[in-house]
Amino acid sequence: MPAKSASKKRASRSSKAGLTFPVARFGNLLKKGRYAKRVSSSAAVFMAAVLEYTCAELLALSAKVSERGKMHSIKPRHLCLAIREDEDLHTLLKDVTIAGGGVPVNVHGAISRKSKKGRKGLKAKDASGKKATEKKKASAAKTSATKTSASKKTSSSKKTSASK
Repeated sequence: MPAKSASKKRASRSSKAGLTFPVARFGNLLKKGRYAKRVSSSAAVFMAAVLEYTCAELLALSAKVSERGKMHSIKPRHLCLAIREDEDLHTLLKDVTIAGGGVPVNVHGAISRKSKKGRKGLKAKDASGKKATEKKKASAAKTSATKTSASKKTSSSKKTSASK
């Protein structure tokens, strides 16, 4: 009888595939779920890999959201915001409700505040349809014109009185 080699160690399918999620458990669940008459062993590896990647992506995005809010732990609200910000996760989980996640922030463009640059250039229009800045310029031009004409009149009246 040949002797068994003691140096062989047993390795799980998860460690062989380099995954953290349990491949054997996914395989058993696929078989017991009766999704098909026959289930390949590589189907469990693929399913574990896809779910592990999706969870890692979701956790990374929610960690960024929580850091933006200066929080040290990920809350359901952070998960909800991370899902709504990422296009792929949003399409995958569009009909999912997360308990404690709140509602996504949605401010209509018409009621949102303008930036300071945008507000500075915009002036209110009066009833005639002219902008307030145009009205001020026109009134300033009129006053300067009246001042110059008034000064000309006074200088001409001084000249006429001096000539008499």
